[in-house]
Formats: sequence, structure tokens, C-alpha cells
Amino acid sequence: MSEKVISIRSLFERKSYIRIPAYQRAYTWEKKQWKQFLEDLIEQKGKVYYLGQFLFEEEGNTLYIIDGQQRLTTTVIFMSVVSVIKESRNIENDIKILYLNDSFKTIDDDQIIFKKVTQKYFNAILEDAETLSQKRIANASVYFKNELVKLSDNDLNEIQITLENAVISTFIIKNKAEAVQVFEYQNNRGKDLTHFEIIKAYLMHQIYLNSFDPEQANNLISEIQSIVSKTYRYLESVEVYFTEIELLNNFCDLYYNINSNIDSIKKKLAEQKDKLNWIKDFFENFSEITFSARNVIQSKDHKPEIRNLFFVGNEVNWKIILLAIFNKGDNTGDLYKKILKLLEILCFKMKLGDFRSDYLPNYVKSYYYVKNYGIENLYKDIKNAADVGFKWYWNNNDSFKKIINKYFDNYTYHYNRNIIKYVLWQYENSLRIKNGSGSLLDFDLYRDYTIEHIKPQTPANEIYTEDFKKNFLNLAGNLALLTQTQNSVFSNNNFDQKKDLFQLTTLTSYKR
Repeated sequence: MSEKVISIRSLFERKSYIRIPAYQRAYTWEKKQWKQFLEDLIEQKGKVYYLGQFLFEEEGNTLYIIDGQQRLTTTVIFMSVVSVIKESRNIENDIKILYLNDSFKTIDDDQIIFKKVTQKYFNAILEDAETLSQKRIANASVYFKNELVKLSDNDLNEIQITLENAVISTFIIKNKAEAVQVFEYQNNRGKDLTHFEIIKAYLMHQIYLNSFDPEQANNLISEIQSIVSKTYRYLESVEVYFTEIELLNNFCDLYYNINSNIDSIKKKLAEQKDKLNWIKDFFENFSEITFSARNVIQSKDHKPEIRNLFFVGNEVNWKIILLAIFNKGDNTGDLYKKILKLLEILCFKMKLGDFRSDYLPNYVKSYYYVKNYGIENLYKDIKNAADVGFKWYWNNNDSFKKIINKYFDNYTYHYNRNIIKYVLWQYENSLRIKNGSGSLLDFDLYRDYTIEHIKPQTPANEIYTEDFKKNFLNLAGNLALLTQTQNSVFSNNNFDQKKDLFQLTTLTSYKR
């Protein structure tokens, strides 16, 4: 391994191709990181700026980025914006020639959007973005453009020079085994990596340690990198719905009966006689689970029922049930449809009663590993849980069975945002189904809505009776769904003022 301290500009003057390997995660930086990146450059005021360490694997005239891809991708986006602004001000620059060409490419999934942003200067590309990473690339360009356009010509030129002269420590590695060894060493020194990346680095280093020779290690690492490439694409496609840590936890619980923390992984690996095969199986099996998660999200069959589960929440681990059902290919037929509805009912009851126990992981392990325990048995266990709960005393005097009716018939306080938001959302969808306009199934949209009192909690020009405050103020009928922007407009206006505003919302529930 060789190390050099060079500048960003000299890195691009090498005439090497710089590529992000397919097995790397997609672009993850967001406004917090863009803002810090810009502030750091501005604060230098022409002084030397250290941009950190970059780890490359070299093959021929191509450098593959092992560590540093987020910073380098942001650097090229940033330079493209500087170039656009300078051209608009008729200021000559060589940014296009040096940085805005195919010498640097992102992963394939992001490259189309990245090229539009950095080489073609397209503005209206958010509509073309299909994944979160593509949207982040587009939004990074917009953010920097909005900020940099405020700078004077001198300040813009100074910040460009600061970035081009930024000092980086480059480590050039000649083989994959050495690359993962260095990467794993860095991970243990507090690098800000995702959970999966920490596990990946550790297991790949173990390949290096447990192989007979470097060639065997390189071959297995190349094979696993191909698997990881697919895994990252699946993770990216489900990011709004399944978090990486959720999938890892469910996977490790289902396959190995362990937690997904690195200590548990180390202990499990130490028990294996054939460590190399176990490591390969680990990556293959996790890739299968992430693929199942993608299929859950993209499934066209029973899409409303699946989305309802995301709306109702995670009071029980219904996600492990769906991952297992899709992984085994049982996601068809009447029993599957009934299971979806039962999981929604169970989650809602658990939410109402604020219960804590969850036996669904136990059921799914039986479904996975116990002979003669099929989807029929899984359905029966989930149905029983939805009827009477997980513990016998939950249903004393039919309390668990009657909990939903009791909530609506006996309670005068419904202003629990997690509960009433789901109820009002489903009420809205029931009206849409009746009038043929279709359900609202967008999870991002759902998260944008909040709860507003129709007659306000603290009215400006009205005094409520104690009876009204106690028995009617917080009932479901006085609560409404509004986006956060709409909520600020409605404020504490009285009902006569609000009723006209409600007509401007897009929800069927509030139309005359």
C-alpha cells in the first residue's frame, strides 16, 4: 500500500479513471452534510483545507474508491455548480475540462442523474429521479446553487481555489484482501459507517485472515462484492419503508437467532468450522431478505393492505412476518390476504392498549423451521393473537376483543396523534373508495400529515364550557388531518374562519 498527500486538483489531473465500485452504497449525503461541507470551505478563508483520507484500489489506469465516495461525489457536484454560476457571469474557468467529464463516475444507478447535474446542467430533473440517492444528488445541486449564487465573484473564486487545493491523504492498494484489511482497521477507529458496513468490513477481513492464500481471498471477496452490490440496490429501493437496521435485526433473528450487533456476529462466526462458507452464506441470505423487502414494497397484489400496515405502525413485528412469507413464496392466496388484515387489526389493538409483548417472531420461526407448520398454522396463531392477544389475562372479560369498540364508544379523549392520525387516514380512504377516487397509499404523504382541532384548543375569541372541554373538544369528530404547512395556516382561528379553509384541502373528508 502506498500513501500520498495530494490536492483534489492533482487527483483529477492524474488522468486516471475514478470509479465507485458497484458494491458501494449509493449517495447518502443530505442537507446537514452539504451545509457542513460549504461552511468548512467558507471558514478556511484561503487557508489550507484538509478533506480527509481517501482509500483507492488500483486496477490498471482506474482507481476504485473504497473510502471517500460521498466527499468526492459532493466535490464534483459542488464544482459543477461553481462552473454554472461562473458561466452565467461570463467568468472563464477550466472546471468543465478537468472535473465535469466521464473521468469520475458514480454507481450505475445514480450515473444518469449525476451526469445530467454535473455535465448537462439540467435543472428540472427531480421528476426523473426514481430513488432516494438520485433525489439527493439533484437536491445537492439545488442547495449549492441557492447558496453559492449569493457570493461575490471574488468569494466564489476563493472558495473554488480552497476546494481545489484541499489536501487529501490518498492510500493506493493493489489487491482486494489488503483493501478490506485497511478498511476494517479504519472502521474500528470510529468511522461513521452504517451498521451493515461495519459487519461487512469485519467479515471481509475475516476472509483475509482465514483464507489459504491471497488468491482465494480475492476470489471470494470479489464474489461477495457482487452480492453486496445487489444488496445495496435492494436497501436503497426500500429505504422509506424498511431501515437497514430493521432488516439486519430481522434477518439475524430469523436465520441465526442472534442480535445483529457486531459482538453477536463475532461470537456466531467463532462457532463455525467452515468460516468462509458461513460468511458467504451470511451475505447471500441477507441479500435474499433485502430482495424480499423490495418485493413487499413493489407488490401490486394487496397493495392497500400492505400500505395499511406501514400506516398503523410497528407495535408488533409484522415486518418479519411479511419478509418470511415473501421469502418462502407464500404471498398469494386467501390465507395471505387474511394474514395482512389480521396483522393490521393486531397492531391497532396493541396501539390502543399500549401492550408490550410480541410473539410474532416466535410464530415466524416455527413457520420457517418446524416441520408441518405451514402458512395455515401461521394464520391460526396470528388470528388467535388478533382475537385475544398474546397473554391470557389480556382478554379478561373480553377486554382485548372489545378494545376497538370501547375506544370509540366510551372514550371522550381521542387526541393521541399516533392513534387518531391512522383512524382519520383510514376514514379518508374509505370515502375515497366509495366515490371511486382511490386510496391514498403514499407513506411520505402520510408522514407529512398532522392533527388539527377543528374547534381550536385555545380559541382567541371564545370561552368553552367545562362540559364541552371534557366531553367534546378532543373527540374524533373535532379532529382533522392537515399537512404541517396547512396546520400553521389554520392556527387558532375560530370555526367560521376554518370551515372555508377546509374546503381548500385535498381531502375528501372535509368537502361539503
